[in-house]
Amino acid sequence: MLAKYFLPVALAAGTLLLSGAGSRAMPMVKPSAASLPIETVGWRCGPGWHMNHWHNCVPNHRVRPLRARHWHPRFWAHHHWHPGYWG
Repeated sequence: MLAKYFLPVALAAGTLLLSGAGSRAMPMVKPSAASLPIETVGWRCGPGWHMNHWHNCVPNHRVRPLRARHWHPRFWAHHHWHPGYWG
C-alpha cells in the first residue's frame, strides 16, 4: 500500500524539481552586454499639443486647405471703372 501512494507522489515531485533546475526567475545580465536601442520620449508639450519648427508648443488641429483665390475683373462703381483684384 505504501508503494501504491508513495511512488506516484515521489515521481511527480522529482519531475517538478528536475524540470525547474535550469530555469531562473530573473537571469543575471552580463556586465559586457550592450544596452538596448531604446529611446526615452517625454511629453514635453502634453497630450493634444506638439512642437512646431520653432520649438513652440502648439495645439493639434486639422489642416484645412486654403480657399482658392479668384481674380475679379474690373467693375463699375461710383461713376467710373475700378481695377480688378484678387479675392
